Amino acid sequence: MAINYVDFLVTGDPAAARATAEQALVARKFSVTWHDERTATAERGTKTANLLIGAFGQYFKVGVRLMSTQPGETTVRIERQSSGWMGGAIGVARTNKNLASLRGELESTFAGAGVLRGVSEG
Repeated sequence: MAINYVDFLVTGDPAAARATAEQALVARKFSVTWHDERTATAERGTKTANLLIGAFGQYFKVGVRLMSTQPGETTVRIERQSSGWMGGAIGVARTNKNLASLRGELESTFAGAGVLRGVSEG
């Protein structure tokens, strides 16, 4: 079953969570565009290359949402926003693999920063 979103429960305020999430995504070659203080879109690759050369031109897009839970804790949600269908079945499989990989990488980043409290997915 494909992952649609991953929630990272971290300690600290939303501003600190935002900075850590953005640094982790940029380090993984994502371009991050913030729409407001709590929502962003992160993209890697291009739609054009994906359309022209299929699965070999990987395009991956996720949404980022910060949600306050209780004082001193923030949930960082990474949501799938691209299906991979432009790359056919291989593109879908690669998108699923990319989200699972991103989950592991961000989990390591938050754990390494000493702020990770828990991870869940849906």
